[in-house]
Amino acid sequence: MAPDGPQKVQFNALTGLRGFAALWVVSLHFEDVTNLLAPASVALNWLMGAGANAVPLFFVLSGFVLLHTYHERFKIFSWAEYRRYLGLRVARIYPAYLAALLLMVGLVGAAVLRGTPHSEASYPVRWLPWEALMMHQWWQSDFFGWNFPDWSVSAEWFAYLFIFPLAIWLMKRLRGGVPAVLCVLIFLLAEPALRVHWTWKIPMVSLLFLTGAGLWKIRHSWSSAGGLIEEHLDLIGAVMLLFALAVGPAFSQYVFFVLILVSVCLLILGVTYRGGIPAYVLSSRPVIYLGEISYSIYLIHGVVLRLLKIVLPVAHFEHAPLLLRLAVVFGNFAAVILAAILLYHGVENPARRWLRRRFESSQK
Repeated sequence: MAPDGPQKVQFNALTGLRGFAALWVVSLHFEDVTNLLAPASVALNWLMGAGANAVPLFFVLSGFVLLHTYHERFKIFSWAEYRRYLGLRVARIYPAYLAALLLMVGLVGAAVLRGTPHSEASYPVRWLPWEALMMHQWWQSDFFGWNFPDWSVSAEWFAYLFIFPLAIWLMKRLRGGVPAVLCVLIFLLAEPALRVHWTWKIPMVSLLFLTGAGLWKIRHSWSSAGGLIEEHLDLIGAVMLLFALAVGPAFSQYVFFVLILVSVCLLILGVTYRGGIPAYVLSSRPVIYLGEISYSIYLIHGVVLRLLKIVLPVAHFEHAPLLLRLAVVFGNFAAVILAAILLYHGVENPARRWLRRRFESSQK
């Protein structure tokens, strides 16, 4: 999400950051395929296998970007503006979400008709209406969804509805160093959340969203006062993130979580300024495009993974020549990108534009 004015290029880097985060999640879920067909890739499992840590990045980034986008509109809260905000959020996330879910339902239905074995526990019909409403994670924390990436969208929808207004209210009242204190408090609250509610994802997502909001407030206050952030803060954040991933097993779960969260915050702050190499790479046009389709990548990769397991079992290629095995690995990832491009240009982008126009016209 790029703001108006001179910061546009730096904020474009946040879009590129989403693209890398989406591919990181994909690498996690295709790790077994990669390891089986390219055994040398096991050496990268410390990175690929940690792809779940891209999800906290998404939630912190979401809180940061939404506060940046809407804080001016909510200087004075109004229900009309809140309805407008929710309408635009639905236009942004729901069309691609529903399309990917319907594809998964169709795939499971076709598998049933063919007699392909499937786990009924993984595809409970009773939870499908809640998933269609993006609410299944609110009531059933251990059910990820028919399309398993949907759990995070359901949690994000909760944050849009309830945590965003709280964040707006808090940020309007925080002055001076209070936002930094809030972020520290959130870090401390993460410890009991990890202990008690690690499987219940709504509290953790809410904390991460608030962290992003507090991070935006820190940046906004600092920028308004004429302060400058270290030019290479993005590089520091990236190096710290790689360090945390490489040595993570040596730490407790809480220390590891804090290291990841601090790294993510430094990285986000860094790339909103003129940072170093990460900001430069993330601001390039190909990477920005990857970020633009990142939501479609995230949603569709679960469908592609299930489909490939049925029509192209990787076990058939386990003893094939190396070049063929590498081609299959590449083909798996290429299939995800191609499907995401089709979902983005066929559903997500046109539906979002159409819904935004309809919603905006209805508000006049």
